[in-house]
Amino acid sequence: MIRSRELDEIAIDDMKHKSKVRTGFSEFSKKIYENNKSKILNELNAGEEDWNNPKWQLKNRICTADEISKYTSLSDDEYEHIKEVSERYRFAITPYYFSLIDFDNPDCPIKLQSIPNIEELDEDGELDPMKEEQSNPLGKITRRYPNKLIINVTNACPMLCRHCQRRRLIGNTEKHTSKSDIDESIEFIENHESIREVLVTGGDALLLPNDKLEYIFNRLSQINHVDVMRVGTRTLATLPFRIDNELAVLLRKYKVNVSTQFNHACEITPEAVRAVDTLTDHGVLVRNQMVLLHNINDDKYCIQKTNEELQKYRVIPYYLFHPKDIKGTKHFQVDIEKGLEIMKHLEGRTSGMCKPTYVFNSPGGLGKIPLVPMENIEHQKNGYKLTTWENKTIIRD
Repeated sequence: MIRSRELDEIAIDDMKHKSKVRTGFSEFSKKIYENNKSKILNELNAGEEDWNNPKWQLKNRICTADEISKYTSLSDDEYEHIKEVSERYRFAITPYYFSLIDFDNPDCPIKLQSIPNIEELDEDGELDPMKEEQSNPLGKITRRYPNKLIINVTNACPMLCRHCQRRRLIGNTEKHTSKSDIDESIEFIENHESIREVLVTGGDALLLPNDKLEYIFNRLSQINHVDVMRVGTRTLATLPFRIDNELAVLLRKYKVNVSTQFNHACEITPEAVRAVDTLTDHGVLVRNQMVLLHNINDDKYCIQKTNEELQKYRVIPYYLFHPKDIKGTKHFQVDIEKGLEIMKHLEGRTSGMCKPTYVFNSPGGLGKIPLVPMENIEHQKNGYKLTTWENKTIIRD
């Protein structure tokens, strides 16, 4: 009972801090969503059926400072900054994702991920630090590992994240990869028996129509040495209406796993969970690849709460990516020490199923490096000194 009371004190303290992290299911978030949604529908003379239509969402994305001004007040500086940045780095926000913004909070995680910031004009960093262009043997492939690779099937996304690792590919127009490039990529895989896993991504792969997705998955499924197919998408967070039974059946048919990206608990909304349920109810595995971002989620309780929410709704926390050194994203950078502190906090305080692997992507396309708190283990003369999540030590021969 003494030990139980000690654990209760830790849990109660964690709960107090986690309660301050806004989720998409809070009454406050629901109110923001409904108010913003109502403004957008009224402005566009649209209804509920339009709102739930992914094609309508894409057609009516917010893409200019003038459009933002229709729904919230912008200062002269804010207006000019958005306009100036968007001339270099295009932006687009689905009405759904835009409706999640708390405009009264300058540090709203949704706002910071979607609306251009003048700090994006900082020239530090590289447009292609991972040297993806030099990791392309044929077609639209990126290959950095012996037995797996990426096929980039589009440069289009529902929402153009401000931290995007491939902002160099956004350009001024959206286009899907040509059939000839897709075929060339698949032929490369056919001719390399070492490739057992293929990630179909972009851009956002689920912006391809179902028939084009089926063509790709069907071709890959006929290659004997390809054991695993994955699809990379952020539609669950930015365009959940794209996920329907027809798509879920298609993914299940070819046993395609889904890799998605939720970066904050306020992105986990009833609409997003409906999309998750549609996939998981059809037997589709959904894993989350979160990006650690300054002023958005670089807080141990925010990471803990977000991953626990994901677990609750059957999404597996998979990776916590250290932010890449992309030009225009310096303001999102976080010290590795901060990431390690977060991972140390998660030990013992949450389920192992809520703990992603914290990874650093090596510059030059050299692959991921798992980052772990090293103070947990110390090699001594007669064995090992091990440190528990409560900083208690034990000696192991």
